[in-house]
Amino acid sequence: MKIGVVGDFATITGFRLAGVKEAYEVEEPKAAVETLKKLMKDDVGLIIITERLADEIRDETAALIEGKTFPLIVEIPDKRGPVEGKVDPIMALIKRAVGVEIKF
Repeated sequence: MKIGVVGDFATITGFRLAGVKEAYEVEEPKAAVETLKKLMKDDVGLIIITERLADEIRDETAALIEGKTFPLIVEIPDKRGPVEGKVDPIMALIKRAVGVEIKF
């Protein structure tokens, strides 16, 4: 499975050092949407995107993945840290899949 990363310079540099070839530095929301479309066309199975960038394009992303099972899009904090008050996307996914909220 291919992995793609969309985010700021620091984030994509780390992933490139880890061996991810499909890593794109994006700062503008419009460019982020175009990059997501390109990654989806290239049959990337996992797309990692920074939380702040994902927040800016939430509606466009939802429209792109509507009715599709792939790719899986995971949001991660950028170099400034996690977005405060944000719902953990993994916990939300588990709650949606299992039907109950799991607390740790």
